[in-house]
Formats: sequence, C-alpha cells, structure tokens
Amino acid sequence: MALTLYRFIKSFMIEKQSINGRNVWVKVNPYHMERSNPNIIPTEYFTASYYLDEFNLDHKEGEVINDEDGKIKLFESPVAALSFARKRLESVL
Repeated sequence: MALTLYRFIKSFMIEKQSINGRNVWVKVNPYHMERSNPNIIPTEYFTASYYLDEFNLDHKEGEVINDEDGKIKLFESPVAALSFARKRLESVL
C-alpha cells in the first residue's frame, strides 16, 4: 500500500472561553522546531496567546503565555496549550 504525505499550510486556531465570568479568546499557533537531526521528534510544538477583547484578524499579537523563565512556553499539542492557558488564566483573571 502506498502512502502519500501532503504538506498543508499551517494556520492558527482560536477558541473562545468563559473564564471567571469573562470572555477570553485563546489562540494556538504551530511553532516549528529546527533540529540538527530531522529524525529527532517532536519537530513541531505549539504556542498560546490570549485576548481579552473579541479576536479579529486585525489583532497583531495577544498576550503570549510564557514559562516561569519568561520565555515563550512550548506545548506538544494544541489541547495541552489550551488546557494550560485556561489554568493560568483562571488564576490571573
């Protein structure tokens, strides 16, 4: 059986959540990781940012979710990014 892989243009996903009575839009972006050896995985992570105003395409960047060192936090899946963002925002909002 032959297997054909297609490369698709990567785009973001956004989810509207209600956190502590406030509407928040959480955006998840793919983040490609360059590796010296392409067989080392994962080669793609995800980042998360949030918006307190309704998201639209005119928005530049929201508030990026950072790790404890202040660097952009990388997630292994979109679900992990959304879950972490929700927990972080529940403690902040």
